[in-house]
Amino acid sequence: MPKDSLLKKILILSFLMAGLFPLYQLLYIHPAYQELLVEETEDEAERFARYLVRTLHLDQQDLAPGSVPELIGEEVGQLQDDALLRKLRLFGPSGTILYSTVPEEVGEVNAKPYFRDVVARGQRYSKVVEKNDYTAEGQRVRTDVVETYVPIMGAGRFRGAVETYYDITASRQRVALLTRHSFIPLALICGGFLLAVLLLSRKASQLLTARAEAEEALYRANDLLEGRVAERTRELLLANEKLNAEVAERTLAQMALAGALEDSREGKQKLDAILSSVDDGLLAVDGEGRVLLVNPAAEVLFGIDQEAVGRPLCEVLQPSTLRDTVCGLLPVGETIHQFDFELAPPGQEQPRVFQGRTSQLFLGELEDAGPGMIILIQDVSHERAVERMKSEFLAMAAHELQTPLTTIVGYSELLSTAAAGAFSEEQQREFLGYLYNKAIGLSRIVDDLLDISRIEAGQSINLQHRPFALTDILKRVVGQYRQQGSHPFELEIAGAEIELIGDPGRVEQVLENLLSNAVKYSPAGGTVRIVAGVRGSRCVIRVSDEGIGMTPEQADRVFETFYRADASDTAIRGTGLGLSVAKHLVDAHGGELQVQSEIGKGTTMIVSLPLAPAE
Repeated sequence: MPKDSLLKKILILSFLMAGLFPLYQLLYIHPAYQELLVEETEDEAERFARYLVRTLHLDQQDLAPGSVPELIGEEVGQLQDDALLRKLRLFGPSGTILYSTVPEEVGEVNAKPYFRDVVARGQRYSKVVEKNDYTAEGQRVRTDVVETYVPIMGAGRFRGAVETYYDITASRQRVALLTRHSFIPLALICGGFLLAVLLLSRKASQLLTARAEAEEALYRANDLLEGRVAERTRELLLANEKLNAEVAERTLAQMALAGALEDSREGKQKLDAILSSVDDGLLAVDGEGRVLLVNPAAEVLFGIDQEAVGRPLCEVLQPSTLRDTVCGLLPVGETIHQFDFELAPPGQEQPRVFQGRTSQLFLGELEDAGPGMIILIQDVSHERAVERMKSEFLAMAAHELQTPLTTIVGYSELLSTAAAGAFSEEQQREFLGYLYNKAIGLSRIVDDLLDISRIEAGQSINLQHRPFALTDILKRVVGQYRQQGSHPFELEIAGAEIELIGDPGRVEQVLENLLSNAVKYSPAGGTVRIVAGVRGSRCVIRVSDEGIGMTPEQADRVFETFYRADASDTAIRGTGLGLSVAKHLVDAHGGELQVQSEIGKGTTMIVSLPLAPAE
């Protein structure tokens, strides 16, 4: 056995491979041949049975004694002359043998469970009977046979069965002979392969042993040489260490001094870079109110420069409101204070809202006059505008919810009281129509609120894609608004039916929001025009009104959440969410929503949707 672990593994693997191939031949290939032989015999039996059924029309009648065609003997005889059919029997539905190549069996009854539970239910039953073994009916055979029952089905009923006995003795012998002829060469090949591996392993082991001995001698000589070199090296190292120690002391002192200077320069550069990159204005004063630091943003905002450093802050600040506020905080020395003020930055006419925040500045040894103060100036115009829009939205949403709720409560009380009987059935239906319309309006507002809350939370809008007819949705939505009777509607659909793959409920929500806006901002009697058509791989819908229109600035912000072009008390009612929700729904479909508007001439909303979602 080789000593090298790799050679051992190769040798073990060779033994396993040499043994597995013959075992594979005996345990898998030979049984597979036998099984294939049986399957082919069963299929041949079934084909012959089907042939008899078609030729003699056995599936068109209930088989009974005396109804067996006379030609069956000729057909079976021809097959027995040329094939390996040893016996054939024809059974009636009750298991009675109506025909057999062994005439003595005619009239016997097969009452075995397999005939009743398997064959009579339309399933083929087959069994391989070894030589000197017993068939399914208990008869002993002298050869290897395949016993097969093939049911005869007609008009959905069991009409009888055909049983065949096929002799497979010769075929099995041929398969066994083939297996022996293939196994012997395979065994010889595996044995030769194993012998070659053994010889090669022995030769490789001898070579590896000689190499290991040579390496061992080389290692011993190398160790001796390294010992001598190490001894001389230690002597040189001792002398070198003394010299290095003296040099290191001087170098460390120089490096420490240089490092301190560099850290100081880097710290100043970083602080200057940070202050220069901060967009907010920053001022720092000492305990006596003199300016210690001013960043570029504060220089631009207040129109001062670095010459202000060292001067009193109250002399530097130009806006009187800001100067009075900040200078009033200096003697008090409050830890944190916040205040808002308006100021028009250089080059701008409109003032913006800024927030000032002050906090104490502790100067350590320089605090003879007390702690200083840091003043941070931030532009909060956008935040204040958002807060104002949210407040306006809450007031408007409360109004939008209260109006339909008042109608619902009023009509509900009217219909639920005893006086409801004083109204006619037509009036009651009219009241219920009012209730339904107001409930639908509430539902739309709640849907918009839920959608906008998901959007504000960063959640995606779930879409249920499926094919649908956009034409039907357009007709239904326009029809609902036509019933209101306040505006004439023109619906134009170019071409045939428009089919889309998307979320029909969400697309209908987009159309309702667009039509609702068109109706709100159009004068009474103003025409609302809807045009739809297909352009290439997209569907384009245009909703136009004859309303008040918008300025370019209003059109740029029309899809912002809570934004309303006219938020005054006399403005048209609305929550300011419809177009924002519509924009997000169209984007979720992979489409585009655009606006074209001109003051006094109306607005056109253009929706472009893909006919099918992108892969």
